[in-house]
Amino acid sequence: MLSIKKTKDNLTRRFTPFLFKEFLRILNIYTKVTVRGLDNNHIDAFKYLSKYVIEHHFHAYKYGSVWTTLFVPSEILFAMQLPTFSLEIAAALFARYGRSTQGFAEADLFAIPTDVCSFHRAAIGHAFTGLYPPPKFLVGTTTICDSNLKTIKICESQSGKESLIIDVPYEMTDSSVKYLSDQLRNLTKCLEKASGKTMDEDSLRKAIDLSNQAREKMIEINRVREDPLSPLMGQDSLGFMLPSHLLIGSQYAVDFYSKLLEELKKKIASKKREGIKEEEKIKILWLELKPYFRSDIFDKIESAQNVKIVFEEINHVYWEKLDPDKPYESIARKLISNHNNGPLERRLDVIKMLSKKYHANGIIAFSTWGCRRNNAAIPTIKKEMNREGYPLLNLDGDCVDDSSYMSGQITTRIEGFLEMLGARK
Repeated sequence: MLSIKKTKDNLTRRFTPFLFKEFLRILNIYTKVTVRGLDNNHIDAFKYLSKYVIEHHFHAYKYGSVWTTLFVPSEILFAMQLPTFSLEIAAALFARYGRSTQGFAEADLFAIPTDVCSFHRAAIGHAFTGLYPPPKFLVGTTTICDSNLKTIKICESQSGKESLIIDVPYEMTDSSVKYLSDQLRNLTKCLEKASGKTMDEDSLRKAIDLSNQAREKMIEINRVREDPLSPLMGQDSLGFMLPSHLLIGSQYAVDFYSKLLEELKKKIASKKREGIKEEEKIKILWLELKPYFRSDIFDKIESAQNVKIVFEEINHVYWEKLDPDKPYESIARKLISNHNNGPLERRLDVIKMLSKKYHANGIIAFSTWGCRRNNAAIPTIKKEMNREGYPLLNLDGDCVDDSSYMSGQITTRIEGFLEMLGARK
């Protein structure tokens, strides 16, 4: 019996990557022909984003990739034509298609602690099953999450490929920028050695230019969203980690944000021509991420209630325009200026600014299990925002593990919070 199970497991490990690659190939062809989105029928731009993500991951499976954690600068990788494969984003995508359970089970077999952030726990489990595209190199940063370092090192031992951890300083000084930019230059040398490719200065300038173009579109979209007639839903905007981080520095990101911006403007203009006025709604600022598996949390907030998520903390553009003449220094400044990097006061200042800018009536924070950085900060954030006049609801849950999602409990808490906000209005 044990030998049959072992044989089955070995066959699964051997053929699953091939089958998954073929699945992406078929999806890639399908979206080129039909240009249909996987999830969102409300705004057409999301159909193109689905297409871009499938194409990008198909290239990763076909040509090999560089495994990364979030905030590794994709501009450098796109400049070298090296497909990025973000471990956290992969965990979210697998959760969307109901694959998290298998990742967790595999992680348990290799004694990965259960109190680790589920993004990383699932990512490590999937890596051990052999589901990911073959890596040429692995890169992580120290930004925000301590699990980045451990995940990269575990995946290094699993894959047999070399890795590099980029140490991001907390403070913005000339010496810290030099310290980080030197690391980014070293990253380029490591990628050249691992891939056999050479960094071309013109290609890097182009990637920087594309990154800046995407940034400008993001800023303009955020400005358009101040209009009460903006049709963009919070549950959709919480998926922007794909274009803003994984695809930044590529034409994909520029095209998506350009299409989205144009579509939002047209929809708003159309409503105004028809004399449509947005009914008064409870406005919510959202902190952190969301459940990436299929859940009803946003039906309970945006669809079933007179509520609108007006903005999300993750979509705040915190970095300045990159300088193509000083690419490594400007990317270093981008990494250091992340408002989640360093003292909590930085994040608090951004939350206060966004609450005022988007006229929020209240704040919802989705605190995923295992995220010590956020969960330790929420009591302080709640206290400070209450002083500013913004009630905060902290929802305990998980972004990847659907077994910890308690629909009834979340419904009760959301309804009570929204009822309180309605009474205040």
